[in-house]
Amino acid sequence: MPMLALLVLVLVALCGLPASWITAAAPANPGDAAAMLALANWTGAASSLGWGVKSADPCDGTWAGVSCNDAGRVTSIVASRAGLDGVLSGSDLSSLSFLAELDLSFNSLTTPTGGLPLLPTPLQHLRALDLRSNHFIDIPEGFFAGFPALEMITIDDNPMAAPELRLDVLTGSAGLRSFSANHIGLLIFPDYFGNALVFPTLETLSLTRNEMSGRIPPSFGNNSRIKYLDISGQIDSSEGIRLLVGRIDQFIPGMKSLVEVRMDRNGFVGPLPDTTKLANLRVFSAADNNLCGVPKFAGSVSVDLKGNPHVGTPC
Repeated sequence: MPMLALLVLVLVALCGLPASWITAAAPANPGDAAAMLALANWTGAASSLGWGVKSADPCDGTWAGVSCNDAGRVTSIVASRAGLDGVLSGSDLSSLSFLAELDLSFNSLTTPTGGLPLLPTPLQHLRALDLRSNHFIDIPEGFFAGFPALEMITIDDNPMAAPELRLDVLTGSAGLRSFSANHIGLLIFPDYFGNALVFPTLETLSLTRNEMSGRIPPSFGNNSRIKYLDISGQIDSSEGIRLLVGRIDQFIPGMKSLVEVRMDRNGFVGPLPDTTKLANLRVFSAADNNLCGVPKFAGSVSVDLKGNPHVGTPC
């Protein structure tokens, strides 16, 4: 009871303190506030999320999905499935110099040029970027230069047509841990992602439902940190031809960090890979290819090899 009484006295005393003794949240940096108001108007967030309706200060708690640091700098914008329908300006984004997370997924956004946003000034702190399921039609040259600290990027399900994804435009993103570009019309398999010297921290690579053709080189992923690999469904949409070919027994055994691999609905041939040294493997899915051999997997591995007519017999 004495402790309870003391607590009550403390609360009463606090309630009577002068207002100047109470620390208020810092108001937004003027540059950040101006950039956020512009984004609110251009993307439609003013109407769909009420950005700027109650207050022009994005750091006062009235802007849904917006977080700031103690200095009044915007650090995070999470507006997934927010009904945004408008134009995303790279110049406005680049003004948010402390932004570390940007999630605008599952909206209807584009840019003045139609491609992913180009930033005139790089965002040095941005680590997570999710722009999947919008209306971006291209990956413009210089896009990745705007995000030198990028660790995770997701650009799935944008209506692109054969976008270029060259190594020379990704060299500044060596710190990538997760790269996801499902269903964006990629035509060439970016085998450089398997180079452990170029991308030493990459753990997740997801490129499913594109139209990538060619062979995966035997050196792909050798001694890399890739844990999750999904390259399934590389099929010509007009003719139904499986485009990604080669032998998985040549590169899978060297991917010592693998936990989950999905290679369904491709044109892979030859023997099943030796997975005895893949101690972390838990999922192996290679259905609907043209593989052969007798499966030998640890009991802890979930295996899907249906649709391979020669699996079960020696090659």
